[in-house]
Amino acid sequence: MAKKSAPKKKPAAKKPVGKKPAVKSKPASKPKPPAEKKPAPKASAPAPSKPAPAAPAVKMSGSVLPLTVSVQGAGGNAASGNTHPANILVVVSLSGVPVTDLHQNNFTVMEHFNVPGQQYPFSNNIVGFKNAGSGAYLIQVKPINNAPWSSGHHIAQVIVSGKNMQGMTAVKIIVR
Repeated sequence: MAKKSAPKKKPAAKKPVGKKPAVKSKPASKPKPPAEKKPAPKASAPAPSKPAPAAPAVKMSGSVLPLTVSVQGAGGNAASGNTHPANILVVVSLSGVPVTDLHQNNFTVMEHFNVPGQQYPFSNNIVGFKNAGSGAYLIQVKPINNAPWSSGHHIAQVIVSGKNMQGMTAVKIIVR
């Protein structure tokens, strides 16, 4: 019997230099559904059956109601060396409602700091007063004893008081 020769192997195919074999892309995977969120465990304390009561109105000692007082000061015609009045606009409200029935004697203006060269303060020297009827009041002040103004920043406290209400704030008037 004749021997059969082994089949010849084909030489391996040469890959071209510099080229990479094409890679087949995998099909895009479907996004996973979000994990189910478990509700947080409930606290052992029972929930209140009624809503919390509204906060009571703020009252001061002796049943005095607090006023909201906002002010803006302006030099007006006041200037260093003259005796013209300066202006203070005062806006007064109680729980957001304008207070419209105040008079000059309900207001106190106290200048607490001395401006260099100022001979006299304007404390409690209200020379003009106007009620605008909307909770706004225009107060005009000038130094006592008809003294002239000195240039600078005049800082004062404005106190508003009524039958059973009171409030205060600070004001700055710049005189040049």
